[in-house]
Order: sequence, then structure tokens, then C-alpha cells
Amino acid sequence: MRIKQSHNTIQDMQKISLKTRRASPHGNLLGISYIIAASFGFSLMAICVKWISKDIPSTEIVFFRSAISTLMFIPIMLHQKISFRGHDRPMLLLRGLSGFIALSLHFLTIAKLPLGIAVVLNYTAPIFAVILAVFFLNEHPDLFLWGMVFLSFSGIFLLTGAKFQTMDLYILLGLVSGFFAAIAYVAIRTVGDRDSPLTIIFYFTAISTAGSVFFIWKDFVWPTPENWIGIFGVSVGAFFGQLWMTLAYRKAPAALVSPFSYLTPTFVFIAGAFLWKDPFTFWNTLGAALIILAGCFISLREILWESPS
Repeated sequence: MRIKQSHNTIQDMQKISLKTRRASPHGNLLGISYIIAASFGFSLMAICVKWISKDIPSTEIVFFRSAISTLMFIPIMLHQKISFRGHDRPMLLLRGLSGFIALSLHFLTIAKLPLGIAVVLNYTAPIFAVILAVFFLNEHPDLFLWGMVFLSFSGIFLLTGAKFQTMDLYILLGLVSGFFAAIAYVAIRTVGDRDSPLTIIFYFTAISTAGSVFFIWKDFVWPTPENWIGIFGVSVGAFFGQLWMTLAYRKAPAALVSPFSYLTPTFVFIAGAFLWKDPFTFWNTLGAALIILAGCFISLREILWESPS
């Protein structure tokens, strides 16, 4: 079984490092540096989404984030002569559509929930991927993986506190965003090596751009100069987060790099507490830690399990 953790779109790059020879110590250090930088990039994206969501609808932020990212990736793909259409188009479309839904719900929950809680809920995707793999990939998780699923859902209960008991709408939507992100990962699994990771990303950003247009044309809010700064931060954070994540998995083994990707929810959890005075109690901190640890252990174990000795 090979369930791999990821955030936003670039975590499908983990498969690159599975085919890479053992990196040198210098390569390992460089890979860790890149993944830490990527975590800062994705954290910047989430913080800027929270900042401008007070003025701009979350669907509009999805549009700008996706459209700008698409425009940034087009010249890279043209330069590297990478196919835009791809080969496994049904799975690419499924990955793009599920990724769009996950991103839209993720940005909505960032706008409505404490920042750290919203981001950590999205990081339940590896847990849902374990469950989905049972039904769609005919895989059979062992007791360790089921234990990590239980640990993660225990963390969700502690993280959300009493609100989870009343099924707060936005908490539920945060979990649904993680569920659709997991569908995207399972779709990536079926694509395998038939298509470039950049093609997979292009489908995601292009579909998200086109899909978000249907939700913004009636209530479009023209951004203020301050809002444009935030939109720039969202786009740059997402683009460089993806780029640095890619470089990290190319420079160092995935088993070494993957756990550092969980710095993103850690960074934003702290940022939310300081910038927006989000709740930072012992119990929700423990809950966030359990979710992060469970996802990290799943990623690390599955990568090591699949890596050649």
C-alpha cells in the first residue's frame, strides 16, 4: 500500500524521489532546505487568504490563485515541451475537479474558521486516502494504519472541541475539503508515470480557474491595492511552494523530506494565534499535533515500505 501525504497540488511529486538514487549528504540538506522553504510558501498562501478574505469572497481568491498559477506554469511547460493534454485524461479531469472542490472548501474554511484549525483539517487528506484506497484500489491497511486513522480522528475531536459535537458547518466543510483532496491523491495514484507532474498540476489549476468563474461573475469584488498585495502573496506563496516542494523531492529521498511538509500547519497554527488571536489551548494544540503526527507516520511508513532497500 502506498498512501502519500500532500498539500495543495505538488505533493504528487513524491513519486519522483522513489526512483531517485540515494542522495548525498549535501543533497539531503538541500532537499530539507527546499521543503522548509516550501512550507513557508504554503503558509504565506494561507495567511494571505485569511488576510484578504475579509474583503474578497473566497471563490474569487480561488480564481486569482488558480489563474495566476496557470499562467506561471504555461511557459515552464512550453520550455520543457511537456504535454498539456496528457494521456490519462479521465483521471486527470477527476484529479482537477476534486482538487478544485478541495481548494474551494479549504479557502472558505480559512475565511470562516481559526486559521490553524482550517489548515489542519485540510491535512486530514492522508487519513481519508487510507480509507478510499480500501474501496477503490483494493488495498488492505494493516493495524498500524488503522491505528493512525483512529489517532487522527481523536485529534480532530480535540482540535475542534465542543464545536465538533454540534457538527459546526465549517468544521464539516473543512473535513470535506480533506476528503476531496484525498480523492485527488487517489486519482494521481492511478495516473502513475503516464503523465508529467506538471501536466497534473496544469489540469488542477486550469479546472480551478474555469470552475471558479461560475461562482464569481455575479458578485465580483474589484480588489483594492491592499487586496492585490494579498492576492500576490497567495499566488507567489502557492507557486514557489509547489516549485520548492518539487525541488525538495528531487534532491533528497521522500522518506527524509516528507515529514517536513507538516511544518505548514505548524507555522499557520502559530501565525493564527499571534495575528488573529485564534484559540491556542492545550487541547486544540494536542489535537493538531495528533493529526500531524498521524499523517506524518503514514507518509513516512508508506514511503519506506515502497522504497527499495
